[in-house]
Amino acid sequence: MKRKPISDEQLNRIIKYLAIVLLGLAVLFMATQFSSLWTWIISAIKAAIVPIALAYLIALIVFPLIKYLEKKGIGPRALSLALVMILSIGIVIFIFVLVMPLVVREIANFFSYDFQTISDYFTIDLRDEFILGTDIYDQIYDYVQSTNLIGNFLNSIIPSMIAYLSSVALPIFTSVALVPMLLIYYLKDYELIGDRLRNIIPESQEKRVVELSGRLNQTVGAYLRGQLLLMVAIGLAATITYKLIGMKYFLIFGIIVGVTNIIPYFGSILAAIPPILYAFIADSGPGPLLVLAVNFGLQMVEGNIFQPLIMSYKLKMHPIIIMVSILFFGSLFGTIGVVFASPIAASIKVFYQYFKEEKEKKKMMDKAQGMAT
Repeated sequence: MKRKPISDEQLNRIIKYLAIVLLGLAVLFMATQFSSLWTWIISAIKAAIVPIALAYLIALIVFPLIKYLEKKGIGPRALSLALVMILSIGIVIFIFVLVMPLVVREIANFFSYDFQTISDYFTIDLRDEFILGTDIYDQIYDYVQSTNLIGNFLNSIIPSMIAYLSSVALPIFTSVALVPMLLIYYLKDYELIGDRLRNIIPESQEKRVVELSGRLNQTVGAYLRGQLLLMVAIGLAATITYKLIGMKYFLIFGIIVGVTNIIPYFGSILAAIPPILYAFIADSGPGPLLVLAVNFGLQMVEGNIFQPLIMSYKLKMHPIIIMVSILFFGSLFGTIGVVFASPIAASIKVFYQYFKEEKEKKKMMDKAQGMAT
């Protein structure tokens, strides 16, 4: 059977696809030749994105309160914004004045009374309790002492840590300094910024973008507000529980539980390690099994009581997706990426669900038109 000749339209399409592929390969080749330039560009983009993203996320938490005040007749926007900022600063100062002296006192007591006990445990008591026996422990200890393994490790890692902290200190300071100003301007002109962004969108796509951005703001804002309340609630519950069971540094351990709770799944593990280790080494206070049971109970309370009551929106995402998001965005943006991996993943999910709905609507419309004809 004789094959049909390729039409001009098919030939033009093939040539276009080949040109796109060749152009893509050329771009990849050029990127590999200027890797240092791309690294510099990516670093510059990250330095700009981080404070803007932080201001945007904080605005999603605060803006509903501003709208509430305006509905109650407290306006104009500058007045409601000023009241919210004063209230926020007042809460921060109140917590700092109330909590910081207690935290400082617990830290001072730790270094005065328990630091030496923990140090002696790793240098003396650990030998008697070593699971492989004292002979194996002595061999390992002699090897470490003869090779100066710990000293060489510290000498190699401390300069690199200092260099790393020096390289990130300026971006962190810049972000911290810029976020309040960006937040004030963003909250003051919240609707205006949205209108300006819509002006650069083609008119045919404006309705779609407005609906998508509304869903995005609602989802991420609800998640962040719920997570903030959840962090405070679980932190207070942990502090009170540690106090009731006789944990010596209950406030510090409770703060650790609350702060690490913003990291899904991994946070509860990180929060449990310090109190369990301290309970295992310390001679007084609750035993490690009791502390382990308390941390397990706190996670049960969080998952079955605090989560349903506080979280006004659930991500309903598989744990594997959350963990992959933490690893991926953590590698891109460091600690900030780990903390905000969940809202970023939630944003991606909103995009996916929206375009999936649009595709299903289009299929239904095509089907309805087909039945009509």
